[in-house]
Amino acid sequence: MSLNERLQLEMEILERLDKIRSLEETEVSEDIEKAIIERELAELEKELEPEPALVLRRKRRS
Repeated sequence: MSLNERLQLEMEILERLDKIRSLEETEVSEDIEKAIIERELAELEKELEPEPALVLRRKRRS
C-alpha cells in the first residue's frame, strides 16, 4: 500500500468518526474510537488489496 493510499484511508476513517460523533449526543470513549479506527482501517485495507495473481509455471522435463 502506498503512502497516498494509506493517507486516503486515514482521511476516510477520520471522516467516518466525525460523522459518528455528530450523530451521538454522548461522548465516545477513547477505547471505542480506537476499535472503530482499527476496524475501519482493516476493512478499507482489505478493499484495496489486489486480487492474488495467478502464476503458471512450466513443468520441467527431466
